[in-house]
Amino acid sequence: MGIDVIIGLAISGLIAILAYLKKSLTKDGLFMAVLFGMLIYVFGGILVWASLIAFFISSSLLTKLHEKKDQSSSKGRNYIQVISNGLVATIFSIIYYVTALEIFLIAAIVSIATSNSDTWASEIGVLSKGKTRYILNFKLAPKGVSGAISSLGTFASLIGAFFIALVFTVLASLTQTFEVSTLLYYGMIITIGGFLGCFIDSYLGGLLQAKYKGVVSGKITEKKWLPDEKVVLASGIALITNDAVNFLSGLFSSILTVLLFAL
Repeated sequence: MGIDVIIGLAISGLIAILAYLKKSLTKDGLFMAVLFGMLIYVFGGILVWASLIAFFISSSLLTKLHEKKDQSSSKGRNYIQVISNGLVATIFSIIYYVTALEIFLIAAIVSIATSNSDTWASEIGVLSKGKTRYILNFKLAPKGVSGAISSLGTFASLIGAFFIALVFTVLASLTQTFEVSTLLYYGMIITIGGFLGCFIDSYLGGLLQAKYKGVVSGKITEKKWLPDEKVVLASGIALITNDAVNFLSGLFSSILTVLLFAL
């Protein structure tokens, strides 16, 4: 394990430093990303680690492109955001290491596919020219609000989950001894699990995530403030943030994967 720790720290550290220099990570996010990257490499192996890196790079590129289009700046992912997207994969990687059961390996990757699916849906979905509706009641909703879905965002979420499945399948075919049928089966589980995880994220975002309303403008925001205007809690639970929803959706999708696989 010692050499794996060194390798995990080295390659995760290199990528995290580059991400920090590109302002895709904050300083505290950098340290947390290195820690999770090392743990996932040690316990989950190259397949989970590469899936995590594929998520991080692809989602960061999409976020940067979206911010450039909006002419806004980003401070990068902080440690809380890194935890919300990486903790579940780390937990299931450790369980896989202890049990040697492949379903826990797949569950770890499903949590990553969920994060990637949700990010692609969010970053691409806001570009939709069609209608955006709340997942809870299908009423019209403003773009970019948690719990809202669009046809473009839904398609992007499917492709985002499939992308992680593709990374897993290609790398596993090169480095592991899986049967082709097993690889395709696992790839299907990752795609469907990540896709469903994105819907879980949207549902929890609409049901539980705190949303605030400007007392004057009536504008809905997920932040606890608006410029020059007080806000009040309009829906959801004050303690449930987008990061909490991301963590819960990854956890639920991974647990669901294990339960369905056991049937």
